[in-house]
Amino acid sequence: MMDSLESLKKRAGYFPWMLDEYIGNAYVSDIETYELLYLNKTACETLGRSFQSMVGCKCYEVIQGRTSPCPFCTNDRITETEFYEWEFYNPVLDRTFMIKNRIVDWNGRRARLELSHDNYSLEYKLAKKDREREAILRTIPGGLARVDARDMSTILWYGGGFLQMIGYTQEQFEEELHSQCLYMHPEDKERAITLMKNAMKTGEDTIMEARIITRDKRTKICTITLSYVSSQDSWDGIESFYSVGIDMTEEREEQERQHMALEDAYHAARVASSAKSDFLSSMSHDIRTPMNAIMGMAAIAQANLDSPDKLRDCLNKIGTSSRHLLSLINEVLDMSKIESGRIDLTLEEVNLPDLIQSVTDVCRPLITEKKQQFQISIGQVSHEKVIADGDRLQQILMNLLSNAIKYTPEGGSISLRMDETRTLSSGKSQYEFICTDNGIGISEEFMPYLFEPFSRAEDPRISKLQGTGLGMAITDNIVRIMNGTIEVESELGAGSKFTISIPLELCEKEESGNRELAGLPVLVVDDDQITCESATALLNELGMKGCWVLSGAEALRMVSEAHAQKEDFYAVILDWKMPEMDGLETLKEIRKSLGKDVPIIIISAYDYSDIEEEFLRAGADAFITKPLFKSKMLQVLQLFLDSDKLETAASEEEKWPVLYGRRVLLVEDNDLNREIAVELLQMQHIDVDTVENGQLALDTFQASAPGFYDAILMDIQMPVMNGYDAAGSIRSLERSDAQTVPIVAMTADAFAADVVKARSAGMNDHIAKPIDINRLLEVLHNLLS
Repeated sequence: MMDSLESLKKRAGYFPWMLDEYIGNAYVSDIETYELLYLNKTACETLGRSFQSMVGCKCYEVIQGRTSPCPFCTNDRITETEFYEWEFYNPVLDRTFMIKNRIVDWNGRRARLELSHDNYSLEYKLAKKDREREAILRTIPGGLARVDARDMSTILWYGGGFLQMIGYTQEQFEEELHSQCLYMHPEDKERAITLMKNAMKTGEDTIMEARIITRDKRTKICTITLSYVSSQDSWDGIESFYSVGIDMTEEREEQERQHMALEDAYHAARVASSAKSDFLSSMSHDIRTPMNAIMGMAAIAQANLDSPDKLRDCLNKIGTSSRHLLSLINEVLDMSKIESGRIDLTLEEVNLPDLIQSVTDVCRPLITEKKQQFQISIGQVSHEKVIADGDRLQQILMNLLSNAIKYTPEGGSISLRMDETRTLSSGKSQYEFICTDNGIGISEEFMPYLFEPFSRAEDPRISKLQGTGLGMAITDNIVRIMNGTIEVESELGAGSKFTISIPLELCEKEESGNRELAGLPVLVVDDDQITCESATALLNELGMKGCWVLSGAEALRMVSEAHAQKEDFYAVILDWKMPEMDGLETLKEIRKSLGKDVPIIIISAYDYSDIEEEFLRAGADAFITKPLFKSKMLQVLQLFLDSDKLETAASEEEKWPVLYGRRVLLVEDNDLNREIAVELLQMQHIDVDTVENGQLALDTFQASAPGFYDAILMDIQMPVMNGYDAAGSIRSLERSDAQTVPIVAMTADAFAADVVKARSAGMNDHIAKPIDINRLLEVLHNLLS
């Protein structure tokens, strides 16, 4: 026991001896009392005092010249396990010291060991260089490593961000990877060994990209440089490779993303270029087709001026071709506006019956030409007047129907149905338009591309059909702009069903039923049950008592029974096309049985001009076309209130009486356009004066007496003075009618912005070319009434 105690004392004596030999300053002080327990020789020399004069004194008194503990004392930060390093300028000694502190046991007392070098010592300078080296290494955006060239795997030394780059801690790297470069992807490691062997032969530095597998199994891409140092040149005689690895993962991922984006853009550009080339090729063909028809029919008409029938046929075909040509141009312009984001909605009061009638009137000749069956029905539509962009709504329906007609073979069936559903939003209803056909249908492969511009299905059955491939893209865009939806159901070879649902604002004023019609019974006769149910529902909404039958025989029985019971129907609404007993035969039988006591209204899905005379001779009182809107039925049924039957009007009253004898100034620089406009206006008994530019218009109006001209029709793009400037100049004249004379823009500038610009220039309205004479007359009628 005594021997081991002596041994411990002997070993404890080695510690002061080692500190005495330490080249720098060494101090030991009590951690609690700050009493100096030991100073080595260097410390005594630095302080300039003897050991005996300082030991037992307070460390802060001897070293800092203070009377109280230092406020910067590091006692609260030092531990027994490692040194705490810091740098301090001592004002007493006028030197900077590099200091290391640690807690030690000094003869049973808990003490503070302080080792330091001043800025004049070699050790201080070396320590500063070590710090500079470490700072430089930290600035390198990656990791440093020294690889043993003998096995090309062992990491002899590493620094910088090496561990962070490979995703291991020091302990994990040494215990799990055994300081080997096993973090490198096996394929890249084999490539690296090949490069290293070659570098050993040539002595040249090399660089490579390699994948690193981190501890959490993530893959990183790094750029690695390898510089060979032979054993002769190495400080420790070991040949090795000094390597710098920089993490390039984010850069490579960004490069890949940009590469993919460029590839996608290139592919999209090629597809767009191809699509537009195909589109231009198709458009060239599609435009030439109606143009050839117009030019050809015009030549034929000119050669047959003495043949009215041939002339009428040519003019009809010219009109059809012209409308088709205009629709092609409108589609291209619409798609251009949609792609540029310039499409606007012009809200106005829209009469849905009139809109549906316009659509069917345009489509009817095409349907008749292909001998197709067309059925149009109206569901529970309670509000016929809405606030919407009527032209866009008409365009949607026209696109649906024209596609159905185009892709449905001769003799096929097409139907259009409209329904109204009230929404939770006050003052709005959801209107649904359903277009169904039994045409060629759409394949599943093409369905995702249906609404893309310039897209057309590859089908030999449609290769000769005219079209731009823009119609459905335009329809889809307009529906979305109107906050609606479009759904498609289709089966190849079986037909298609398009359902468009759009919320529309309701007009405040709606036609209500006539009190005098309340409770009056009306019989609906039609072989289509949906039409019967819809018409009966509308009659009931008007306050009348509607009932229906599906055949002429049943109608005859119902009318006879009601007459026998002296409960005659107020009117009979009779379809003219029915199986077995058709409308004409049923009409004759009812007249034989009852005479002329019951008014009979003939309904038809077609133009009834060809059958009107025959049905009137048989005893028909009025005619009404499908679809059966509430307003149409109310208008006809009210005709029977003043008398027991309707006397057919001898002739239609003049439609635009207010325009008769009016004088307008037409400003148009194009001779042909001017001639057409003059002819159309004179056909309505309107007197027309013409000039060729805005300056002449200003001069002519200024020279006329106040009130001489009832209106001015102004082109926009003209030489000398354009239409906007001319309108502004006329408005600025000091005469009584300068502010009141109506000025209407007639121009090919048909965008919404052009309408706004025309109104800003002082114009009252805007009409797009080519001129729709009915629209022009309606505008003039409204302005002059």
